[in-house]
Amino acid sequence: MKRSSALLALLTISLFILPAMPIASAAISTIVLSEPTHRQLDGKFVDDDLAASLMPTGRLGNLVFGAMPTKRSWQIDAELIEEVTSMASGYSLINADHGSGQEIATLWLARLLLVSDGDPISALPYGNPSGYWIHRLAPHDANYFLSAGEIRLQSLLKRGVTQAANFSSNRYFSLSSAIVQSYESSLKDIQIVAPFLSSSELDDLKLQSALIFSPTMDKSRREFLSRNLTATTYGLVHQIRVVPGRFTVTAAKQQLPITVINDFSNSAKVALRVSALNGKVVVKKLPMLTLAPKSKTQFLVPIEVLTSGTSALAVDVLTPKGDLLGDSVLFPLTLSVISPVATWITTGAAITLFVAALVQSIRRIRRRNK
Repeated sequence: MKRSSALLALLTISLFILPAMPIASAAISTIVLSEPTHRQLDGKFVDDDLAASLMPTGRLGNLVFGAMPTKRSWQIDAELIEEVTSMASGYSLINADHGSGQEIATLWLARLLLVSDGDPISALPYGNPSGYWIHRLAPHDANYFLSAGEIRLQSLLKRGVTQAANFSSNRYFSLSSAIVQSYESSLKDIQIVAPFLSSSELDDLKLQSALIFSPTMDKSRREFLSRNLTATTYGLVHQIRVVPGRFTVTAAKQQLPITVINDFSNSAKVALRVSALNGKVVVKKLPMLTLAPKSKTQFLVPIEVLTSGTSALAVDVLTPKGDLLGDSVLFPLTLSVISPVATWITTGAAITLFVAALVQSIRRIRRRNK
């Protein structure tokens, strides 16, 4: 620990004093700064390995603290710079341990800005994913990853950079069917919730979803991130959901209160589809509904009961395009009413009995008179 602190102190002193030691070279050397992500989708760090890599003796540290070619250019992944920037702000790991890389991350960023000043910089596609898998599973987003890499890196470095012409790697590597299916399912979920997200939230989600396609990521980390992606998008689809319940209905016509939760920070336009599971209940169709941000909203669903007994309502929340949000919820119904049909039958029977009794009485009177 003391040795590490002394090394950081020495780096701090020499950072802006010692120039980059040049390596004689006639050709332009390209320095590539890219690393598989060390975070899960919510931004929390999975491990502290990046801090070790940023040290002068680490792979990424050697690229900025070590000897430099006289003529050089840079290829930099914005996602890596975002991670190092996050470390420099202070961070903790998913196991709640405090991260150890805040100081070295700060020094590494400062050194990078110093030694790259005036050099040409090309932005790698965001996350530097495999071009093979992006074109295979998300071909419509290929240009998006390229442009996002440039826009984000330019914002982070606060200087002009150029966009990469193509993916730096188009190498094929094996992916399990579970990872492919998870990614495809997550893309569908992202499309479903897209209307309820801000543009920045949607951008973050789409870009981070492709981090599992880093060519240099190890198998266990890829599987972990794939599960994390599935859980994240599943949770987003369920941020709009129906609160379960049950009802006892005592009137032929009644309005049942159904509560819908919206955990998104934006308002949401949805449809409430309510259907009865048998013919004892008739449900009227509802218009489109608007949910306020971060709200619990109660809606009254008008029903008409035709006969007593038991029934149930199946309630779904749908997007305007008809995609399901949350889970279908079943509301058990106890029907303790005399329906209009039953009342009509009972009344009709009573009238028939009354008329029959009246006719019988008239006949008896006539017989007596005779």
